[in-house]
Amino acid sequence: MREEEVTKNILDWLEDNAWKIICYDFPQSGTGVLLHPNGSNRKEKNKGAIIPDIIAVKDNVAVFFENKDRFYEPDFDKLQEIKTESNYSDALDKLLTGFNIETMYYGIAIPELKNAIDKSKLHLEKIDFLISTNEKGELLIHHDINEIFLPNRPITNW
Repeated sequence: MREEEVTKNILDWLEDNAWKIICYDFPQSGTGVLLHPNGSNRKEKNKGAIIPDIIAVKDNVAVFFENKDRFYEPDFDKLQEIKTESNYSDALDKLLTGFNIETMYYGIAIPELKNAIDKSKLHLEKIDFLISTNEKGELLIHHDINEIFLPNRPITNW
């Protein structure tokens, strides 16, 4: 399963569960929103900038997704840094202007592959949620410490 398919499945699920999509990006598409680090020196135009795969809001909550086609530890580290150091807070605040966001949660979406899920579960302390998806578009929530998605969690038996 390609990263683009993971992203499409997550977008569909979020929309079906009343999340408003603020921005999204497919690999190498150039469609995403570029977030610059706080106080970035604009002499080097995009140095340190990141492009979230999905940012969505519902009520007073925002979610920040990094999606992959496999386990990729650097994304866990990146999300932990963004979350704990708030080094992109200015760009995120600007992007979310007009929404009354009280909390931002950070997580990973990957294909429903046992090996990728098992490796990901070794890094859960770095993220707020871990979701997998399959070719049928079904989602499984493996980790949701703040119960962000709990009221909308689909019933799955796989």
